[in-house]
Amino acid sequence: MSIDPQSLGFRNNAQASRYELHDGDEVLAFAQYRAEPGRVVFTHTEVGAEHEGQGLGSEVARQALDEVRHSGAKVVPACAFIAAYMRRHPAYADLT
Repeated sequence: MSIDPQSLGFRNNAQASRYELHDGDEVLAFAQYRAEPGRVVFTHTEVGAEHEGQGLGSEVARQALDEVRHSGAKVVPACAFIAAYMRRHPAYADLT
């Protein structure tokens, strides 16, 4: 079953230190982070195996980076997926 990533909910689950894409109560993808003064260190991005290849990783990365930009913080892309996403989307280069 294919999912439209933009139809999913998005939230910053600060208790779990991760940005999440969810369908109701089910978390389909997340970007784990560590908040530090003035910056957000992304450490891991994960998409459920049954949803790989549907653009969910890119969607959670896009929305998480947009939220960090809105907060005024910088990004440390320690996660390989987030780093690759930022390389493919140079509009986020100012966040590092």
